[in-house]
Amino acid sequence: MGAVAGFMLRDLAVDTLASFWLPWAVLGAVVFGRLRTLLGAFTMAVLAIWLAVAFTPLVARLARPLVRRDAVVAADAVLVLGSRLQSDGEPSATALSRLVHGLELTREPGARLVVTEKVPPPAAYAALASQLARRLGLTPEVIAVGPARRTRDEAVEAAALCRRRGWHRLLVVTSPTHSRRACDAVEHLGVAVSCSPAAETEFDLETFDRPSDRFIAFRSVLHEWAGIWYYRYKGWA
Repeated sequence: MGAVAGFMLRDLAVDTLASFWLPWAVLGAVVFGRLRTLLGAFTMAVLAIWLAVAFTPLVARLARPLVRRDAVVAADAVLVLGSRLQSDGEPSATALSRLVHGLELTREPGARLVVTEKVPPPAAYAALASQLARRLGLTPEVIAVGPARRTRDEAVEAAALCRRRGWHRLLVVTSPTHSRRACDAVEHLGVAVSCSPAAETEFDLETFDRPSDRFIAFRSVLHEWAGIWYYRYKGWA
């Protein structure tokens, strides 16, 4: 029973831990003699959530309110929020999707692209953005802000840059399910925002037609709803 709960929890929350079922199996063996009813109830509850995520429209209904997509209007700069880079400087799928979409919005002469560096940066996001822009024949001014640990820090850094340069509006690029929280965080600091999410590369956001996609999306959705509630509690959005 412990192993079954561990397998399902891995699907729902921690897919990077391939052997996550093992400590749960040990835990189940230890507590089963005294807490078999509690363990059984917990396992059944996890099973119910697992089935709902895999085989119902639950994830789609939770995900869609997280996506904010505004009209693309004239702005002072395009802000691309950071994502993980590999240690060799190559982008992850999410980072590349965000950068490509950000560069799509900087095709006009004199455009500005603002990127946020992570802490500690395994590689420079700005260098990657400049290199990719050259490959695509684009010439935006690339500006780096940060380093930033989380979305709130990115919003603070971007708002400070706007105040220094006298800017009033940003086109904000991030992943679709992250867009509402990210754009609200920037907007809360007094900057006008038009939110333009990048393509989702981890799962099919439009159809959710496979259980594997729904599990991946559920982890993202769970993270974002928790983030939204926390940001509202802290007064950051």
